[in-house]
Amino acid sequence: MNLSPRQLRIFVSLAQSLSFSRTADHFCIAQPTLSKLVREIEEEVGVRLFERTTRSVKLTADGEALIGVASRVTHEFDTGVTEFEEVARRRTQRLSIAALPTLAAMVLPEPIAALRAEMPNAFVRIHDVFTDEALDLLRARKVDLALTGIDVVHADLDYEEIVRERFVLLSSRQHPFAQKIRVWSEEQVGALQLITMPRGTGTRRHIEAAFIGKGLPFRPCLELNNLTSIAKFVKAGCGVAVLPLSGAQLVLDDGLVITSPRGAPQRSIGIVTRRDTELPLLAAKMVTSIRRAASALGKR
Repeated sequence: MNLSPRQLRIFVSLAQSLSFSRTADHFCIAQPTLSKLVREIEEEVGVRLFERTTRSVKLTADGEALIGVASRVTHEFDTGVTEFEEVARRRTQRLSIAALPTLAAMVLPEPIAALRAEMPNAFVRIHDVFTDEALDLLRARKVDLALTGIDVVHADLDYEEIVRERFVLLSSRQHPFAQKIRVWSEEQVGALQLITMPRGTGTRRHIEAAFIGKGLPFRPCLELNNLTSIAKFVKAGCGVAVLPLSGAQLVLDDGLVITSPRGAPQRSIGIVTRRDTELPLLAAKMVTSIRRAASALGKR
């Protein structure tokens, strides 16, 4: 037996109204079409469901036996569809993003605020993590996309560069030399007491690569994970930090100064997605907003 939900609804509706005209109107079909559909239902079931005369319609004994089951099935189906739609609605309003901490703070607030204004029920989860962890979360399908920088090709990922961001020096206002470096020179920068992020971070890889490219060792005096901690040590006179501009701007205060030498290394910032998966509609919409917000980093 292969009855569709629509056929069951027609049976239940006609059994309740006992009127071909009202049932036909309810389903927006002609009465001859309804008669044909009822015959098809009866043929599929294998019994007559209605006794029809020119003046009346009534359920047969078999129809009486089946109407309760049909009513329950259609009710459960409608309830299931409603629950399905509700779960689907909630899923379409969920978004998970992995982003470098600096980009989470400097790029995402405006797009997320705009999304929340348009979709107040949307739930957004942001993982502010370094690049390697962001890519791990993406591969594990725990996030929809990542906002970060990658410097190698990954066969399973797509990378769309949206902006290039330069590196700068963050020093205390009392530092005697950092503010005098107007043109980037690995020799001059390397002579400073440098504070940087640890190995495995994109920031560290970019700066190390610049020094290695000149045949020079990169020997920072301090390694710290947290930008706020880096700023505290810089302000205390422990050294000069080499940071992406967005990171330096995030912790800048009256006791610190940013120096932006010409020709400094740059990092690529972009959106990373899984190559084998189409973006959910909400994530695709967010990508457009992120492009606009991130492009401002290259203009500061």
